[in-house]
Amino acid sequence: MKGVILAAGIGSRLRPLTLHEPKSCVTVAGEPVLGRQLRAFDDAGVSDVTVVAGYLADETRARCEAVSVDRPDLEVSVVESEVFANTDNMYSLSLAREAVAGEPFVLANGDVAFEPDLLADLVDADADSAVACDRATFSEEAMKVTVDDRGLVSHIDKAVPEEVAHGVSTDVYRFSASFSSMLFDEIARTIDREGDFGDWTEAAIDRLVRDRDHDLATADVTGREWVEIDDFADLTEADLRFAGLSALDEKEAVFFDLDGTLYLDDDLVAGARELVELLRDRGVAVYFLSNNSSGWKDEYASKLTKLGVPADPDSVLLSTDGVIQNLVEADPGEVFVLGTDAMREAVAAAGVSVGDDDPDTVVVGFDTELTYEKARRATLAIRDGATFLLAHPDDVCPTGEGFVPDCGAIGAMIGRATDRSPERVFGKPNAEMLDHVLDAEGYAPAEVAVVGDRLATDVALAESVGCESVCVLTGDATRVEVETSDIEPTLVAPSVADLTRFVAADTSAERGDADAPVPSVEGGETGD
Repeated sequence: MKGVILAAGIGSRLRPLTLHEPKSCVTVAGEPVLGRQLRAFDDAGVSDVTVVAGYLADETRARCEAVSVDRPDLEVSVVESEVFANTDNMYSLSLAREAVAGEPFVLANGDVAFEPDLLADLVDADADSAVACDRATFSEEAMKVTVDDRGLVSHIDKAVPEEVAHGVSTDVYRFSASFSSMLFDEIARTIDREGDFGDWTEAAIDRLVRDRDHDLATADVTGREWVEIDDFADLTEADLRFAGLSALDEKEAVFFDLDGTLYLDDDLVAGARELVELLRDRGVAVYFLSNNSSGWKDEYASKLTKLGVPADPDSVLLSTDGVIQNLVEADPGEVFVLGTDAMREAVAAAGVSVGDDDPDTVVVGFDTELTYEKARRATLAIRDGATFLLAHPDDVCPTGEGFVPDCGAIGAMIGRATDRSPERVFGKPNAEMLDHVLDAEGYAPAEVAVVGDRLATDVALAESVGCESVCVLTGDATRVEVETSDIEPTLVAPSVADLTRFVAADTSAERGDADAPVPSVEGGETGD
């Protein structure tokens, strides 16, 4: 069977994502929508596909070519609309006339993410022609379908009221040879004879089912996942629906970043408390990660507890852990800590000689008490040959008011003044942040997940460990950065509140002891 995918549109409601790629090439759960569709077509036996491109057509061609490399039996042809900015999808379909007019074919709009079984259900349906119809969904934006007493489509339009609609079109169709001929004749009449270039394909279909004998029925795809992606709200829903993230309550442990993930300044992110409680009720161990070296474990545990998320200091993993472990093992001599009093006290409590007379090592942390005198002493010591260590690489820290300079920015200032780079950088994304916990508790990477707001630290840490990851958009990362980054989270979610859908609703069948204590761990390192 042949297929047509209409992928010419601009996707202006998805800007700035669509400034550099067409809407059909926007990724959902790490895979472009067009790639998903082409693979689904091939899986369903639709192996000769015409893609109608327009806006940024070269990007569309490149995506088609990439899929063809993986699917050698799939033939993909691209035809290009040069007037995509002033036409709608009826004109786009008219450009596929030579490929499919008068022949059976499957049609999909290029902005619909759907699971492959939806297309398979449509192809396998008994009807000669069919609309893939979801009977459990109603949307004002979607095309609604009514049927007559024979089960044939009698009307398709956005304005159909819910009480009379048979269901919602998923924008995926299968046409018989006879319906294909009628459809292209109607399109030619509309475009060539009436000069109407701005109409929808569904308008032509509607005129046919109202005025002509036809064979267009519905194929019930209720329960199959699909999302028409018009704007960022749609894209968010598609990301969540098609994510490859395993159920979080089937994990042994989940590691949560703090700043920008669970809270901003002194405000807990909405839904954070409920998610942590839900995971703990299901017997999942919860740990807290932060690259933020400005405080110590008891401070973070106390803050979390006051915010309504009870935490034990031993469940808090900091970048300072790795710094201390390295200093204890390395015989660093006298150490100057460019950091807060809390960080200096934590280093000294580990038995490290802390001072500023003639330091052999300088540790630069996230110093919220930074003075010029500290920066001066650190610079002179490093220029005099002291070892330069950086607690973690984060350039900025998210706050309720916006981003502020973090450890990486302070380290960059010292590096510029000394013409030296740190000999070592601790914290996320180094796998050692979690390795000691996995080793101590016997967790396999597949049994844990990392949730954070930074691609270069949180998600990269998960990649280093080999576990699943969630990138939330309440802190550092944006959806545009996720789209363009080589670092790919398992799931991108607006906030931790959206992760409850990855925890089974029935909390009565708990894994482990719901009253289990907050996890405890010896040593370790982390990041924010």
